[in-house]
Amino acid sequence: MKAKVVYFILIFLSIQAYGQFTAREYFKFGKSKFDDGKYFEAVDFLDKAIKLDPAYENAIYVRAESFLALKKYNLAIDDYTRVINNRKTHDSYTAEYFLKRAVARMETKDYRGAYQDFSKAFELVPIYADGHYEYSRFKYLTLKDKNEAINEINRAIDINPQDARYYARRGEYRAHISKFDYDGERILKEAVEDLNIAVRMDPDNVAYRELRSEYNKELGEPDIAIEDYDVMIEINPDRVDAYTERGLIEMQNDRYNEAISDFTKSIELQPNKEYNYRYRGLCRHNTLDFGGAYNDYTKSIQLLHEALRTSDDSIKLKRILADTYVKRGAAATSLGNTYDSCSDFRTAYELGSRIGLNYLRKYCGI
Repeated sequence: MKAKVVYFILIFLSIQAYGQFTAREYFKFGKSKFDDGKYFEAVDFLDKAIKLDPAYENAIYVRAESFLALKKYNLAIDDYTRVINNRKTHDSYTAEYFLKRAVARMETKDYRGAYQDFSKAFELVPIYADGHYEYSRFKYLTLKDKNEAINEINRAIDINPQDARYYARRGEYRAHISKFDYDGERILKEAVEDLNIAVRMDPDNVAYRELRSEYNKELGEPDIAIEDYDVMIEINPDRVDAYTERGLIEMQNDRYNEAISDFTKSIELQPNKEYNYRYRGLCRHNTLDFGGAYNDYTKSIQLLHEALRTSDDSIKLKRILADTYVKRGAAATSLGNTYDSCSDFRTAYELGSRIGLNYLRKYCGI
């Protein structure tokens, strides 16, 4: 990586000395940024390449891919359309352009246009694993029978059984179907098996492990789920949600000190998430650290009030806020601070908490 940076710096300095970048050089910079996931910077370089060479197919295509990654779907559609229209012959490359435009059109809910693009892609490449992979999502979004999406992804697997993405996608479909089927547990276990295959093929893919851990939790297998969070953290030690989710499993299994450690790490990495303070407060309360619990609930309440000023979901936030006031009131009661506890129970009641009213009657004589 360091050698790559030095190489581009030398190129930059040499071109600065002799004049402007060429379209090809701008493209190389843009493609490098794209490969590094720096899509805004990629677009900036690719804009310059296309300005110098308006028919530069690869530059237009990579810019379309950048727009797709940035969720700027209409701009992506414009660029895919441009490369399609610029091609003199239609071949397997053009099929990929039609396929990607179909994906972008699905995101804009232009399902008619997406269907036309899928049809054209399959016309150009009848045996097309990635085509069936993306078309499965079209069926998932547009058809009532979600099993049709599974049938479509099965076609992709039949053509290319070595692509982890296909098994992960099928696992997602099965997990969704399991929620509405009388035999849901069996189907969810099949989803886990699909994710097992995907993880074996791509063991460092955090997204696959995240899905598998979620499904294992639903199946009542928290210890198996926690193994995936362990690996996710090993792969990316700054993965905040992995610490939080692992902490929740530990908390639910009365492993409060381990949970406190994980919630503390989440807070260090992302101090503006109120729920980590609230969860840590619960654990501290259960370890009889009432002062620590009180402080955590106080921070959670502060962040909840801040969120309420800008949230569109005030009903849900107020419910959480009321519950947190109840919890802080309980911590204050354990600390022997009757005045503060009764104040919190009253606030919770005013926010709509029935428990707040019950505690007011129990502890405050109201």
